This record gives sequence, C-alpha cells and structure tokens, in this order.
Amino acid sequence: MAVWYYAAGKDQKGPVGEDEISGLIKSGQITRETIVWREGMDAWQRAVEQPELSSAFSTPPPLPNTPSPKIPPPIFEPSLLKAGIVITSRPWPRFWARFIDNLIFVPMLGFGIGLWAVLYAPDIYLQIVMMNGVLFGVLLLPIVALFLALCMIVVGTTPGKAIVGVRVPVGQGRNRLGFYLSREFKVWAAGLGLGIPFVALFTQVRQYRLLVAGKSASYDEGNPAIIANPSKVRLAASIVVVAALFTGNIILRAEDQKAETNLNATQAWINPVTNKTATIGKTWQTQEMKTNSGRAFYFASNELLAEAILGYEQFPSYEVQAAVYADAIKAAVASDVSITSKWQPVLVQGMPALRATGKSVKYTDSIVEVTIVVKGRDAWRTLVFARGNSPAQSAEKEKFVKAMFGTAN
Repeated sequence: MAVWYYAAGKDQKGPVGEDEISGLIKSGQITRETIVWREGMDAWQRAVEQPELSSAFSTPPPLPNTPSPKIPPPIFEPSLLKAGIVITSRPWPRFWARFIDNLIFVPMLGFGIGLWAVLYAPDIYLQIVMMNGVLFGVLLLPIVALFLALCMIVVGTTPGKAIVGVRVPVGQGRNRLGFYLSREFKVWAAGLGLGIPFVALFTQVRQYRLLVAGKSASYDEGNPAIIANPSKVRLAASIVVVAALFTGNIILRAEDQKAETNLNATQAWINPVTNKTATIGKTWQTQEMKTNSGRAFYFASNELLAEAILGYEQFPSYEVQAAVYADAIKAAVASDVSITSKWQPVLVQGMPALRATGKSVKYTDSIVEVTIVVKGRDAWRTLVFARGNSPAQSAEKEKFVKAMFGTAN
C-alpha cells in the first residue's frame, strides 16, 4: 500500500494512505494541481498525473464567466524545466544542514585527536599545534565524512539534517552501508571540493546551479530524490544553531591562534634574584615557588607540554664544588626525578656547567634535563620537564636554559 506526501500551502503533509488521500481529493483539500510524492518517484509531481489518483478527480464543466480559482502556492517557488518537473530539493536547507554537521564534527574530532596526542603522542600534538588551522580542518574533513556516514547508517540522519529537516532515502535494493559511505565521500569530493577553500567555492556553486534547475546534485544522480523543504520554523532554528556553533568555532580558532602566537613570540622575564632580564618564549607562564632554602621559580608551557624550574642557592663559603652540589641535587629530587645519566661538563653562556638527563618518576614519558652552574658562592640549577622530544621542544628548551643562566651573577 503506497504512502503519500502532499503540499498544503508552504507546508509538507503526510504520510497518508491511499484511502485517506482519496478522501482528501473528494473533500477538495487535494486538487489536480497539488504536488505529491511517494517512495519510488524521482520528483514531486501534480496529483492528476498519477494514475493511482487521477480516477478520483471529477471534471465538472467550468462555471460561465467565472475565473479559475487560484491554486495555493507550493512549498517553495519551483523552477520549471518542463511539464511535471519541479525542484524538490532546495539547495540552501541542504547547505545549512551540512554546515551544522561540519561545525559540530570538525572541532569535536579535532579536540579528540588533540587529546589523544597529548596522552599518547606528544610529538604529534606539537605538530598539530604548529599546523595551520585551515590545513588541519581540510585534513579532518574525510574523517568527518566517515562519521556522518556512520550516523546515517545507524540512526538514519545527522544532527544537521535532523535540525533542518533534510531526508536522504536509500535507493531501493541498495545496501545501506555502502550507499551512505559512498554518498558521503562523493559529497566530500564533488560537493566540498575535498575541503580546499578555493576549489570548494566552484564545486558548491556547480551543485547549487544543478539544484535550482530542478536536477539532482552530481553526487545524487541515480539516487532517490532528497527531501529538503523545511518549514520556516525549522529554517529559523537552523540559523540560530549555526550562529551559536559559528561563534563557538570562532572562539576555538582564536585560542588556536593564541597558541601559535605564543610559540613564536617572546616576552621579558626579570630574575628577582639579580634583577637581570631574560628573553623567553611567550609560551612560558611563570610563578615563584615556596622552598625551604634559596629561591625557585616555576615555568609551564601548555603548548610545548613542558615545565621548568629555575633554582638558586647561596653557600656560606666558596669551597663547594659543582660535582658535590650536583650529587646533592640528584638526591634531593630523587622522589620526583630519576636521573639516569652521568653528569657531563657543558658550557652555558660561557660558564662551565654540569648536565644530566633522566625521567619523571610520576610521568614516565616525561624527559628531564638538569643543568647546574656553581659560580663562587652562588649555585644555579634548571630542571626542564618535557613530554616528547620534538625539534620544537629541544630548540625551546635550549633557548630557555641559556636565557635563565644569562641572568645569573
């Protein structure tokens, strides 16, 4: 038994069965010119053109000198190519539905990948942070297409389509899994131009022209007609959702740009012990720590997944050797840092120093580098913790250590 949908003014009505639609014809609620659709039809057509319904219409002679009654306007103003062919899938509702889906899934997947990288692949995380945001979004789009296909397979819709009221029926006899996977990747390529901004402009214009001409989008050729005729309420709701999501994406993008800026910009830090100024990356956030002796300053960089400590102590005499002080520091930090290498002599800002490496006791994937300088009665030390060992981290660690010892007496 066929199930029908019909246009009533600017609204879509249905589904109704054959008996019910016959009653609507007899009562005059459905006229000859009312456009109708049922599964299996390629496009909405006039009711009188359907063999199943034409017999229900009677044809009384027209009243003399009486103008023909006005036909209620359809759901939207169609562009007619020839008799019986009208637009059934408006382009803008489909655009809003896709836009909503991308505004939801692109940042959600970006956050998920970033969180995974922070926990399990710090070097990849740093590459993501330093990557151009537009390029990262382009790389995410095929993954978004896969997620949208899974949504369609499991629940038959996506967040954007559900809000706007867009339906994508599966072709008769088609495998649901293969149909939606194939369609989403065709949309990504032929509709979104692989996400490449300049290319996407032309591909979307092409699809728009096909739809306003009453044809199917190129990626929907041979498929059942897409239903995209939302009410004004749905369209208004979709615009509100787009505005909210777009604002949220702008805020997230601003945070990403701030992170990129912090990695490339510098700031001045004044050593409270010597009042000398160090130029360090803007990515470092600083504060003084409480200690039992001497002074210590804590630095943290979320973008670099790194932390650092600058420590200072003054001895009562000049007799303390650097090697002795280094072993004392190794013992003092043993509960937090496992120093696994021997102390190696190095030069830092022209000063002889000792350096060793190890790992954090609590976070075993965190590499620690300890550098010690003893100058007269003054002893300075830096401990730099970093999750990962990317070139960006190594370069910034070296700059930081040199800047800190540059403020020593």
